[in-house]
Amino acid sequence: MLPKPKNDIEKAKHEEFYKLQIQKAFKIIKPDMDFCDKREVSYIMRYLLQYPSEAQVRDYIIVKLEDDEPCDFIKYEKFEPYMINVLMNNEFEPAPAEHLLAAFRILDPQNTGRIKREIIENLLTTKGIPLRPTEY
Repeated sequence: MLPKPKNDIEKAKHEEFYKLQIQKAFKIIKPDMDFCDKREVSYIMRYLLQYPSEAQVRDYIIVKLEDDEPCDFIKYEKFEPYMINVLMNNEFEPAPAEHLLAAFRILDPQNTGRIKREIIENLLTTKGIPLRPTEY
């Protein structure tokens, strides 16, 4: 999102910016901001332009965010510092544009420059990290 900070003042400004972005993202899912369902973590991360795989979310991220006793919820107080670190390091950056273009070319074998809505909708809701109807 932001370039690497050059000094401590820039780092503090970046952290404040990221805190505001994390709060905004979390409020979309959970307005009271105390906790969120752990199934929502990948949605919040995508909103923040970080794209971990579902396996990374399940096996690595959720484990780091859970309390000592696993449950279905993630506390905001644990989520925020973790996400600040992720954002500062751009740990789960999106795929390069060339990879995305190659994927679209596979879906457009006639090279018409168009992909049918039904095909995209089906892929977005059934493959990878499925989107909810409100997201497409």
